[in-house]
Amino acid sequence: MAIKKWFMDRKTQWFASFSRFPLAILALVMIVSYTLMMVNLEGNLDYTPQLISAGLGAMILVSIQLFSEIKKVKKRTMWGAKLFSLSLPILYYFYLQQAPMDFNQAGQIRTIVSYFILSVLLILLPSLVNRLSFSDALIIFIKAFFSSILVSFILYVGISAIFGAFTTLIYDLDYRWFTSSAAIVFQFIAPVYFLSQLPLLDDQQHGTSLDTAKSMPSLLNILIAYVITPVLLVFSLILIVYILINLSGDFWQDNLLEPMLISYTIIGIITVFLSENINKSISRLFSRFFPYLLLVIAIFQTLSSGLKTADQGLTHNRYFVLMFGVFSIVSMLIYIFISSKKVVIPFLLIGLSILSILPIVGAVPASIKYQTVKLDALVEPYIEDTGKVSSLKDVLTTKEKTRFSYSMDYLNQQETLDQLEWLPKHFDYSSDFEEAFGFSSDYYLYHSENQNISHLPESTYAYIELDSSKPLVLSTDSVDEVVTFSTHQIIDKTIALNRESLKVKISNVGEDFFVKLIEGEETSLEVDLSELLNIPSETNQTDPTRSLEEMKWTEETDNFRLTVIVKSFERQEKTFTNGEFILLIDYK
Repeated sequence: MAIKKWFMDRKTQWFASFSRFPLAILALVMIVSYTLMMVNLEGNLDYTPQLISAGLGAMILVSIQLFSEIKKVKKRTMWGAKLFSLSLPILYYFYLQQAPMDFNQAGQIRTIVSYFILSVLLILLPSLVNRLSFSDALIIFIKAFFSSILVSFILYVGISAIFGAFTTLIYDLDYRWFTSSAAIVFQFIAPVYFLSQLPLLDDQQHGTSLDTAKSMPSLLNILIAYVITPVLLVFSLILIVYILINLSGDFWQDNLLEPMLISYTIIGIITVFLSENINKSISRLFSRFFPYLLLVIAIFQTLSSGLKTADQGLTHNRYFVLMFGVFSIVSMLIYIFISSKKVVIPFLLIGLSILSILPIVGAVPASIKYQTVKLDALVEPYIEDTGKVSSLKDVLTTKEKTRFSYSMDYLNQQETLDQLEWLPKHFDYSSDFEEAFGFSSDYYLYHSENQNISHLPESTYAYIELDSSKPLVLSTDSVDEVVTFSTHQIIDKTIALNRESLKVKISNVGEDFFVKLIEGEETSLEVDLSELLNIPSETNQTDPTRSLEEMKWTEETDNFRLTVIVKSFERQEKTFTNGEFILLIDYK
């Protein structure tokens, strides 16, 4: 009977959600329809802009419905607002036509942030009900989200098992059956079930259902109190210790904390709010002391990111790090000193997020403007009478070349190089950069003095490679065997050859690196490659490519000739040594 009652309750909630969110569910139907068309047409048509726009439309419509329930908006006004709001996803669809997600980072960022803003807004809206706090609203949405995910996952596993059994025993179903069912389950059934779990936000007529919805499940209670809270505290202490240890030097130059700050801030603040509803000593201590830890970490990391921005230039990634740093500082100051006003924290987050996608002051426009101004200032002394810039190889310092190539690469990714008036006509970044400026477009990748720009581990790193711009054509005359191999953490390695009793041994001991031809137990021939271990790290400041003549070593005796060609080689002092090699062996 209990199971039957559960199904009847779910059925009632399911049909109620159709009458409560009709336009939003219609948008979900559109999403599933576009996805099914993409699946069945096997990628011949791309409906990604339609999917994204419909998803935004569904979230906007749900937000309007929840707001109308809270503020008792008239039906005519509510439907007018809903119909007007449909223009927003339509306009966004036309925007995505101009800024496709596959190629335009501005479109990608604005889409991600738009979904984030609407997600925070959906969570925030129930807190406008008098009897619900923001932590209560969080619990409502967490319960709805994870219950919909669990039900949908179990349903999809069951459907997949049925299709799998049918495929194995009766008839072979292609992948589209599985993909289509996944689309229906996760793009329609899961969201509709999620909506069905949201209580009516009317504290006068549905107060009991609101109280039930905001009650914290025992599993979530345990997870927050005994898993998430201790992990966050230990993680915070590690960050504090790291900052204190490196405060006098490395902390201000590296960017190790930057990728963590946004996720750490969001998870930390959510946990602080959820801990308010848990009556356990560890949760009370967490709510009391964690805001101070987060405040300290946010202040130091925001200062560090600000210094790096002044030194290296603004990018959209660092824009968001700085934005979340400011948000963390302000929100924790509010939580600690004006706790009665903590309801404004999610509003602050929404406001900053909206700011980040606006023209001119948004993350991408501001970063593009900053990089453009910096490049103009850098090359201004070298602009010729024609208004163009020629080779900069001999006039820029190593640091300036690094910054120049880094900024040019960033503007190329944003497809905004046309804003640089001093570029040659019909300039093609990938093919014309080195010819125009005298050094490689990826120069910054091999400059390791500044670890924040370099992608390389340390200044002791070195890398060289065979020039791949020209085909590698090798003569096989007088060559009896060709051996190709690669090494990782080079250690003694033996390769058996086709001729009996012969083998090749790679030997790396200390500062010695040899490739030996062994006959029986005796070394018949060896090629000394030890000089590879002494490649200066300064090679990172120049083009790492080398000609075939520079990457080839040959030794011979009366009976054998051994040629070693190095395709690539990299080393990190006291850490690793890797390489790719070709051996040409001649048995005279």
